[in-house]
Amino acid sequence: MSVRVDRVRGEIRKELAAMLQRGDIHDPKVAMSLISITDVTLSRDLHYAVVHFTAMGQELAEVHSGLRRAAGFMRARVGRALGLRLAPELRFEPDLSFKRAEQIESLLKTIDIPSADGGELRPGSGA
Repeated sequence: MSVRVDRVRGEIRKELAAMLQRGDIHDPKVAMSLISITDVTLSRDLHYAVVHFTAMGQELAEVHSGLRRAAGFMRARVGRALGLRLAPELRFEPDLSFKRAEQIESLLKTIDIPSADGGELRPGSGA
């Protein structure tokens, strides 16, 4: 990935996070949630950006729909703030990696692993 794409990607992430923190988005589904921008994936031509987010306080699907509705407004603000001639189209996607990590961790806790001496180690036994 080019240096410019990386720089713009980081600036988009910062600007979107700042907008959400300041409360610039007045959609109640967005305003009543604690939203974190976890990553931004930017196309090489800077025309499209996939914004990955997590949210607490509301159902993820509701926050997702609110962010999709605000995407045009956010795109214009990002373009203005970063001085881009053409602001990338923002597509919001929930970041499910934290949920997957929790599921994997809970599955791993249920596994009984035999020890080298033939006995079983119990989850959480530390031995």
